[in-house]
Amino acid sequence: MKILFIGDVFGKAGRRAIKEELPKLIKNENINCVIANAENTTHGRSLSIAHYQELMSYGVNYFTFGNHTWHLDEIKEILAKNNAVRPLNLVKTVEESKYGKGSIVFTINHKTIRLTNLLGNTIECHKIQENPFPLFAKFLDENKADIHIVDFHTETTSEKNAFLLTFAGKVSAILGTHTHVQSADEKIYKNTAYITDTGMTGGSLGVIGAEPETILNVFMGKAERFRLSPSKSKYQFNAVLLSFDDKTNLVESIKRIFIYEK
Repeated sequence: MKILFIGDVFGKAGRRAIKEELPKLIKNENINCVIANAENTTHGRSLSIAHYQELMSYGVNYFTFGNHTWHLDEIKEILAKNNAVRPLNLVKTVEESKYGKGSIVFTINHKTIRLTNLLGNTIECHKIQENPFPLFAKFLDENKADIHIVDFHTETTSEKNAFLLTFAGKVSAILGTHTHVQSADEKIYKNTAYITDTGMTGGSLGVIGAEPETILNVFMGKAERFRLSPSKSKYQFNAVLLSFDDKTNLVESIKRIFIYEK
């Protein structure tokens, strides 16, 4: 079993990267399933129905999200479908918790695969999330699958590392997202595949995928806020490829993928 997980798809450049690179990867690597974090797909925030359909036409099967999930109202329709997961650990009283699921199960080649999305404590998200550590510990006691992949969407490397040490051996993969810079620490620890950040699929010459002008003004002390407008530069494609033993369901390898547009 081979599962490809694509790091945060950012804007038009990210969609173009998926169009150009994903079909080749699926064919060359014999990939069985493709998952993409899509919270930045539509102009840097959320996912429109049109872009949801576009990414599926290129080969994406399942979608995860993060703190920018709810920027577009039409995301509610997408979250109602059976191939999208928003963060699991939403406070039950907030409006965002009314739509979609934080974990889904699907079957491929007679294997049950669970996909879970979580927001970390260190991410700014208007305090709509609960602490993912105790919540996920309880969730694992009640929910099983042959393969369990977790998209842990949070800010700090320390929280992602701590999450691995807490849940290693209890899930198949913990894949960090949100910070958009691919880390070089992929490994398998206690039968759990891990990477601190999967990276970003979008403009390679911006600042984490965004046009740099307003961001540089903040760093130069000329402005207090910046706007994440998707970069129009050549794309990069960031992902990890997970391989699982068909008999034991254990992860055999995690391979980093980083492709620059020529």
